[in-house]
Amino acid sequence: MGKHAGSKKFGRPDYFNFGKYAAGGIGFSMTNQIVMVYLTFFCTDIFGISSLTVAGLMLVTKGIDAITDPIMGFLADQTRTKQGRYRPYLIYGAPVLGALIYLLFSAPELSSTMKVVFIYVVYILYSLAFTVVGVPFTSLVPVLAKDSTERTMVVSWKNVMIQVGRFFITTFALPLVEVFGGGATGWGRFGALVGVLITLCFWCVAWGLKPYDTIDLKIERPKVNLLKETQLITKNKPLLMLMSAFGTDMIANSALLAVNMYYFKYVLGRVDLVPITSVALTVTGVLSNLAIPFLTKKVGKKRLYWYGSLFSIVPLAVLLLKPVVPSAALIVLITLFGLISTVPSALAWAMLPDCVDYAEYVTGVKGNGVVSSTFSFMNKFCGAIGAFLASYLLGIFGFAANQEQTQTVLFIIVVLRFGIPILGYIASLLSMHFYELTDERNMEIRHALDERAQL
Repeated sequence: MGKHAGSKKFGRPDYFNFGKYAAGGIGFSMTNQIVMVYLTFFCTDIFGISSLTVAGLMLVTKGIDAITDPIMGFLADQTRTKQGRYRPYLIYGAPVLGALIYLLFSAPELSSTMKVVFIYVVYILYSLAFTVVGVPFTSLVPVLAKDSTERTMVVSWKNVMIQVGRFFITTFALPLVEVFGGGATGWGRFGALVGVLITLCFWCVAWGLKPYDTIDLKIERPKVNLLKETQLITKNKPLLMLMSAFGTDMIANSALLAVNMYYFKYVLGRVDLVPITSVALTVTGVLSNLAIPFLTKKVGKKRLYWYGSLFSIVPLAVLLLKPVVPSAALIVLITLFGLISTVPSALAWAMLPDCVDYAEYVTGVKGNGVVSSTFSFMNKFCGAIGAFLASYLLGIFGFAANQEQTQTVLFIIVVLRFGIPILGYIASLLSMHFYELTDERNMEIRHALDERAQL
């Protein structure tokens, strides 16, 4: 791997560099959340594009991701530079990603046709840039931490920072847009601010991983075996089950997020509750992530994931049956959902490095990038499916921005906000039942790989 065989220096975990890596969670979260939470709303209510056009946008870009994500993983694994294997993509890709975030929310004055062309071009470029930065970022966990306990710690820290990024976007976006001038001007300036912040966050990751992501250029590059690279996925049943479980969770959450603003604006008529519920979700998200290392020691990752998906259904079911409730009850139910649903969302990223180890154990090939990029694609693809489903259904049932909605549209918003997520979590339960990597099995695999490395 390089000059560091693991994350421990002088017999203890390298907490300082764990923290630098975790800071990337802020950038990763802001990049993702500003699009998932606000892009559909921005396109329809600010930029003046129909919801059906947005639905098509989501599908087209994810078709491109289906090709580019695995290619990016393969390229990252094969990269050999003085700056390391994965770090160059963070160093040079982050500012490009930041600039595209700004353009995505810049809302230039264009004709109706050119608006569609503009948003398609910029969103496709944004998706490509997110792949270039995001795949190497997620590939770095096995580089930084070797054993399962440390990996859970690193991912939990990262996920706490993800909650910080989420908190910033969901709580301060609307107020800052108004401070920056409101309307299209305010959104453009807010996009520029987010672009700068995510660049700094990913640069912090590159700084922290400098001692670990090292390449000895004197060693001859190993020959690439495409069959072996493919088997990293096809012979990796735990990865396939994890992708299925997390993917259905992502469909649930992306559909929920895509209509969240519409739920508060059109169903409740209480947009003022968005920042309040965002604060509640952030606090519960941080608490859940801090508790995950302790909980996994008690019940194991697999069982904890299963319980998290199961009990996430309860508050959703209550609000599906009664979508308009008093503000206090709504905040309590959303807070409860955030406390529980954070667990499977966070655990999936802690379980991914175990799937990387399993792939190496079965095939003999170390493929951090290929495995991580495949998981990343599933993440983005299922996120797009949820967003597409929301935009498409709203469009065909007659949603009209900034107008009083029909009862049918209001019903569809409620189903998307609560009903579709319930189905997603049920599907996740079925997939996780067949996930075979218990904590004991992970220890056996890690021990076998360590012995193999010493031969």
